[in-house]
Amino acid sequence: MAEGFKNVSMGNVLTARSSGEKIPFIAEEDLLLYTTLRDPAFEVQVGIHELLGHGSGKLLQETSKGVFNFDKRSPPISPIDNQPITSWYKPGQTWSSVFGSMSGAFEECRAECVAMYLSCDFEIQKVFGHGDGKVDMDGEAGDILYASYLSMARAGIASLEMWDPKSQKWGQGDKQNPIVAQIILTDLILAHSQARFSILQCFLNAGNDFCKLHYMEDDLSDLTLKLDRNKILTTGRDAIGQFLQKLHIYKVTADLEAATKLFGDLTNVNEWWATKVRDQVMKQRQPRKVYVQANTMLDEATGKVSLVEYEPTPEGIIDSFAERDV
Repeated sequence: MAEGFKNVSMGNVLTARSSGEKIPFIAEEDLLLYTTLRDPAFEVQVGIHELLGHGSGKLLQETSKGVFNFDKRSPPISPIDNQPITSWYKPGQTWSSVFGSMSGAFEECRAECVAMYLSCDFEIQKVFGHGDGKVDMDGEAGDILYASYLSMARAGIASLEMWDPKSQKWGQGDKQNPIVAQIILTDLILAHSQARFSILQCFLNAGNDFCKLHYMEDDLSDLTLKLDRNKILTTGRDAIGQFLQKLHIYKVTADLEAATKLFGDLTNVNEWWATKVRDQVMKQRQPRKVYVQANTMLDEATGKVSLVEYEPTPEGIIDSFAERDV
């Protein structure tokens, strides 16, 4: 494939939840809206993330010696400093070869920021079936947008599960359990975790009381998010837009030094986050989901196919595997 890419959203997995699942870090007054709209809000987020996030951007390159895919004599002006760009990809260099281990998380962050920024466009919300395309923070599309920003902020807190305070690094996780390490600690989950933590920091740094962490207890056992929905289209979108601009320009111009400084600062986990906040994340995390797979059964006598479902229990999982001869 020379142009384009493929992506998939596993809606049946995303919406699968146990009945007693708790939702930490969401304030009581936001809980009903969040639980009702987090799935459609995430659908909008994923759609924009995949199609317009990962699907956008041109790397400025010297494709072969002396041959450029931009005008070298009059190079593009960077919107960050209003000066002509001074860096680009040299022959043989790629995005991943230049940015190395940071490339995955950095790109996921860029795509997530595209989703956060463009979900504020009510015409795009309409494409996904929400609202009539007109700006209305008090209507259905406004509720979806608020749920989306809440979800991203909450995911930023929950991402600390992927931070290892012993090694002071992202993605170390539970090295004592190789099964958990193989299933959970994939590069994709780690990349999204770092990305969402940096976006939470962007929200918190936006100022104007846009996003705050609220707690009264010293151990943060009552920690909740406070996010002003009436400032999403102003303070929130401006902050994410400025962050996105830097992420994008640093990527397309191969500016590794500036990118490392920006992303390193926003994904740095200081002692307060690494101990107090992460302690609550680990205490309040839900058990890893195990999915019970239904089976289709053919009655050879009648030729009819039936769907056989099982109880959401360990016995149900075993029965499901046994009846499909696995």
